[in-house]
Amino acid sequence: MRVYVPIAVEDLGQCLSGAWEPRTGYALTPTLLDISASDDDELLAEQVRDAAAADAVLELGAPRRAVIAVDYPRADVEQVVGEHPAAVTLTGRVRADAVACAFVDEPDAEVDGRAAAQGDSDALARLEERDLLWYDVSEIADLATS
Repeated sequence: MRVYVPIAVEDLGQCLSGAWEPRTGYALTPTLLDISASDDDELLAEQVRDAAAADAVLELGAPRRAVIAVDYPRADVEQVVGEHPAAVTLTGRVRADAVACAFVDEPDAEVDGRAAAQGDSDALARLEERDLLWYDVSEIADLATS
């Protein structure tokens, strides 16, 4: 099951260590699919990814949005009832070969990221207008140092 996990840019190196154990993420859950007006799984996956990206700033306090896409065994993913319809809890470590890719804001998004983390809704809206940049697994280690 594809899960989008919010992460701070400086922690990106952890996701490939084989010891990374994130506790929360976002996925195409049955509840989300039931309530969605869209049948386009790709569009829904982008919305799920964007919810995870917002959490990187709002919940983790990261200055930039960053998300790791991970292929988790379904048995290790449980929907969180009463939260965002895509919210899930995760168990187990992430195998390095289960990491699919990363999505990260450009460095110049940090001004809005820091403001959004402090509760500035206008800054969050500006972040949400930005496209997240896609990175291959082979590029993730370099992102952690940028």
